[in-house]
Amino acid sequence: MTLISCNNKGCLKLSEAKLDTSTNEVICDECGGVITNIAEPMKRTLKSLGHIVRSKAKQAFQTFCKKCKCNVEYYVDDDGKAYCKVCKEPVTVSKFFQNAAKMMKDNKDA
Repeated sequence: MTLISCNNKGCLKLSEAKLDTSTNEVICDECGGVITNIAEPMKRTLKSLGHIVRSKAKQAFQTFCKKCKCNVEYYVDDDGKAYCKVCKEPVTVSKFFQNAAKMMKDNKDA
């Protein structure tokens, strides 16, 4: 287990960070932010140990986030607007999937 200290304001926690191989950035498991103070040798170590961001292609309720530049899960707020679960930015989702996600949320709350 490799613990890395997050340098994002508001987090600053130790976590098992993972390397996003598509962007070569280390992602904090706690806050989902990019940890910027990681040297290349550590990135290679994370990759060789298998601590990488895995594709979540088979999970429900995913869409492309322009800020994260990848497919991410999203959530729908009470107003029916969809947001990225990682960066909390608005994402574009069809009304059908917004309604489906909201119904799933309502069923979990009940």
